[in-house]
Amino acid sequence: MGKKVLIITGSPRQKGNTNALATAFASGAVAAGNEVEVFDAATANLHGCSGDKSCEQRGYCGQKDDGVQMNELMRQADVLVLVSPIYWSGFTSQIKRAIDRFYQFSFPKGRETLHIKELYLIAASANPDPAMFNDVVHAYEQLCELLHFDKGGTLLCPGLAGEDDLEDHKEFLENAIKMGFTI
Repeated sequence: MGKKVLIITGSPRQKGNTNALATAFASGAVAAGNEVEVFDAATANLHGCSGDKSCEQRGYCGQKDDGVQMNELMRQADVLVLVSPIYWSGFTSQIKRAIDRFYQFSFPKGRETLHIKELYLIAASANPDPAMFNDVVHAYEQLCELLHFDKGGTLLCPGLAGEDDLEDHKEFLENAIKMGFTI
């Protein structure tokens, strides 16, 4: 029996490189017999964390927006995949809002509702310098530690500035498919 995979994307460019990488990953995961859901944080009505910590007692966030759907998808998932372009050496603000809403899962009541075992990261940067990924890799590692996820793996794709740049970097798409297939 396959796993339930949740991919959270955070690109404001719907036809951008990271969404193409997410699609490639999903195709590999489905080919391996897994069920895949995608939550698009860039188009979701998703408010930032209010910081009131009421989720600590409730075990869930009390905000009534698309985060309710995201949280339910997270509760059903076995595997979580974060997919984001890199802006100013970090995640996009769209996916950062989603990540901030994971706060509820850092407390025992929220954590016990999750079945996620592994976290994967797929990121693309216009900059060809691999150092552009340092901050998001660090954030990925912290998320794994704080939420007790195993590190599934990272796919970091530098030098993808334009929408057609993946044409010259087919290896990134191939690696995304392979990563998805190994789940």
